[in-house]
Amino acid sequence: MNKILPNVSRLFGSLASRLACAKLVRKALAAAILMAGVPLVVAAYGPATAKRMTEVTLRLAPPSLRAVLLDNRPSLERGVADALNAYGASPAEDVMAEAQKEYAGIPALPAAMVPFPDIAYHFGKLAGLIYAANDPFTGGSDPRAGEIRADYFQYVERKLPLMVFAFDGYGRPPLGGDLKAYLAQRQEGEERYRQAVLFCYFPKGTRVASETFDDRSNAFGVAQVMLSHAVSDAAKAWFQVWRAMDGDLSATPYSRPEN
Repeated sequence: MNKILPNVSRLFGSLASRLACAKLVRKALAAAILMAGVPLVVAAYGPATAKRMTEVTLRLAPPSLRAVLLDNRPSLERGVADALNAYGASPAEDVMAEAQKEYAGIPALPAAMVPFPDIAYHFGKLAGLIYAANDPFTGGSDPRAGEIRADYFQYVERKLPLMVFAFDGYGRPPLGGDLKAYLAQRQEGEERYRQAVLFCYFPKGTRVASETFDDRSNAFGVAQVMLSHAVSDAAKAWFQVWRAMDGDLSATPYSRPEN
């Protein structure tokens, strides 16, 4: 790089030329990052949180599905990132509608001769949409929720190593063919989580910094519930999609014959 820069300076001597060159370099770098499947921005969860959720969802997946998704992991993670970037700040209704579309559409992809890297991308997109649907700040009318949302997800990133994920089981609540209705049912309980976090930020009416939160606070507890619901819902959706594709469900963690 040190050998290249002097040559660039000689070729682009004027300020305008140097600015134009820098703009091209930035575009090239951005394109390279996108080609590598690395998300530039994750609108809802932070990048470490999104990665951890994907890892947990993979661990909960049927082993046969997990194996093929791991073989196509860049495509899977690109799908997650694209969903969160595109829908992470969208109204809950839009997120749930798009999730239902993916949920219903993925089983038909093999018959259309879609390559498995592309199918893995759609599994990732489905998971990312479900993660976004479990964001407690996508609904409600309290303007303070929008004010603290970005900071709260930064708080979750900082506390992520301490977070414990829990799978709530295939039957609590069960997921059938209507993913949108299932996610809407989840949304009905979000208000109490939203208010619990807002209480931490505004304990006496004036906002305080998230750095002051105790690890036994509502903010910490809500984060664990939010992340657990997100990965549980994604795992259930993947299970049902894989079943619809006649995938092997044997040895699926926490699965029983009745599932």
